[in-house]
Amino acid sequence: MKKLIDNVMRVVLMVSVIGLYSCQEEYEDVGGSDEEQTIAAQSDIAGLIKQTSSQDGSFDNIVDEASCFAVEFPYTVNANGVEISINSKSDLEKIENLLDASTNVNNILEIVFPITITYADYSQITVENKGELMVRARECIEGGGDDDIECIDFVYPITLFTFVIDAQQSSEIQVETDFDMYRVFSELEDNRLVSFQYPITLTKHDGTEVVIENNADLMATLEMEKNQCDEDDDNDYNDDDFSEAELDEYLMTCPLQVKQVIRDQMDNTEQYLEHLMVFREDGSVVFSTYTADVITGTWNTSISNGAVNLRLEFENFTDFTSYWQVYKLEENLIKLYKDDGNKIALERRCDI
Repeated sequence: MKKLIDNVMRVVLMVSVIGLYSCQEEYEDVGGSDEEQTIAAQSDIAGLIKQTSSQDGSFDNIVDEASCFAVEFPYTVNANGVEISINSKSDLEKIENLLDASTNVNNILEIVFPITITYADYSQITVENKGELMVRARECIEGGGDDDIECIDFVYPITLFTFVIDAQQSSEIQVETDFDMYRVFSELEDNRLVSFQYPITLTKHDGTEVVIENNADLMATLEMEKNQCDEDDDNDYNDDDFSEAELDEYLMTCPLQVKQVIRDQMDNTEQYLEHLMVFREDGSVVFSTYTADVITGTWNTSISNGAVNLRLEFENFTDFTSYWQVYKLEENLIKLYKDDGNKIALERRCDI
């Protein structure tokens, strides 16, 4: 059966191309026909496919501070004097956890050069030192936004059929990776057409799978999903992708116990270790020990520059009064940050 389907697809592609090659103007007027299953080099759908399969450079911004390229594994960094080998994406969490745990005013992260960086089009260059990396990072920012589509991904393998118009020759390609897909469409010339063997499957950023039956479905899905998630294309590596509404619900669900307080470069944690904060729906927040010393203030959340913020205000209680950026929201831990010398960590205590 698979062989029969493949042969039918080749015939459809060949018939479509013959019609295109011999009667170009009529092809443009055809609607709802099999020609719509072929993809030309300069078409909108070809551009969306390239964007979806291009290299994502934003996942390692904690290291290179640039979203238009990524550092190739393996490499080594030195974070606050600790050497860390980076062999996969999961190893980047080691850097973040080490820097988050540090009480240093200025965290230091150094890359061991030389390194190789890969751009969105999968081209690679060797970078010999920090100065050269910073120049390329600035060029990345100055060159405009990162236009890759990271909110949805192809599920491989995928079978493609290609047709050379001049020679009227067809062939089959088995695509296994984003790199393979990008290469097919980036090298697609004007005298060639491509078609998919449908159905194909794509995965959204939340893990939901979408089954695609034709080109129209594919184009509509890629257009709809390309702006449906935070692609982390800024250099805030601590952005853990949560909304203002999610933060509000998190704060009001359970009391929060103070775990760390660093203000103006001074560690004031010890005097607050037994204190709790209770956030209320009316905008008030109660700060106390388990039994006494109640202090009431106000709170509200907001979003600015893509970050979710928490404003705390207490009368004559400066260690907590400020406009904080919420940079980590885990199941049982929330972390606040303001400038280099101010951090607060709160543990969720739903058992109280």
